[in-house]
Amino acid sequence: MVLIFTDNEQLDRDLSRKIEDSRIVYYPDYVLEEKQATTLIASLQPNKYNFKDFMFKVREKNIQVILLLENEKVEELKDALMLGIYDIIFDPFELEDICKKIKNPNQFSEISKYIKDIIGLETT
Repeated sequence: MVLIFTDNEQLDRDLSRKIEDSRIVYYPDYVLEEKQATTLIASLQPNKYNFKDFMFKVREKNIQVILLLENEKVEELKDALMLGIYDIIFDPFELEDICKKIKNPNQFSEISKYIKDIIGLETT
């Protein structure tokens, strides 16, 4: 089951049509209570949980998260990476980019440049 939680009606509908076994979600508690979810497609959006707490609870359930972010400069990128969220797609993106991530999650090497920046490692 793929949960779609983007707070963008058009994107939600388009993804729902394109992804088999998917469901649009409007409330964070539903995500946390869902027992069959394997993937969560989410964007930053206000809800009763702060981003880090919510994503920690989602990752605790071993749910793959595909996070849609505006750019590489958002503060939540650091928290996402530290929580093991490696499937991050930056705007602008195509629906196909999201669908590919469901089947082909990022490898550590694909996001290591962001982690190097966060922890201050020298690049060689």
